[in-house]
Amino acid sequence: MLAIDESCRRLGLGTRLVRKAIERMEAQGCDEVVLETEVSNVNAQRLYSNLGFIREKRLVRYYLNGGDAFRLKLYFSPPVTVA
Repeated sequence: MLAIDESCRRLGLGTRLVRKAIERMEAQGCDEVVLETEVSNVNAQRLYSNLGFIREKRLVRYYLNGGDAFRLKLYFSPPVTVA
């Protein structure tokens, strides 16, 4: 889970944290990043969209409180090989 205190939002901290995590996963050879975010959390959706995530599907009643989620994915480009 990633959360930024309300008093520290809109400073780019969330973007920097997610970028660092993405860089680390890519360096470790991951093919993709998958996450879920609440349908009602438009700020998180905007952040992830700006980082290249795409909405894969809606997960109905995903959370214990009955809330829906979106599954988001970020695909890493396959490495280019020169023959």
